[in-house]
Amino acid sequence: MTDERWDVIEPRPGDMIRVNVGAYYHYGIFIGGDEVIQFGTASDAMGDPADVRILRSNIDDFLCGKGFLEVRVLSHAERRKKRPDKEIVAYALSRVGEGGYDIIHNNCRHFANECVFGQKGKTRIDSIRE
Repeated sequence: MTDERWDVIEPRPGDMIRVNVGAYYHYGIFIGGDEVIQFGTASDAMGDPADVRILRSNIDDFLCGKGFLEVRVLSHAERRKKRPDKEIVAYALSRVGEGGYDIIHNNCRHFANECVFGQKGKTRIDSIRE
């Protein structure tokens, strides 16, 4: 897994964001104003996967009172690989309502990576399994 940099800065539309909710991070895509597209909520990871959907919500709902909003700071190489910001937002919005959540194979981090880079990318769990 590559080293990633995150910072507590003002997000811009198309940014990948996260919040530390204790034992793990919850990820989403900032789309502007105070709105976020997320794959379920931070508390959904412990619920029934069949009920988890990609949804549009406000930042307060995304944060769940758990912590600070962090923004992914992309390296130069990552900036060259990422989709244009408007395309990231449009893609995230096009996925609202979809399900298929799986904590290992199709989670909020996979969703955010797919929106930004066009592929799910590896998570810590993926790296451990390998």
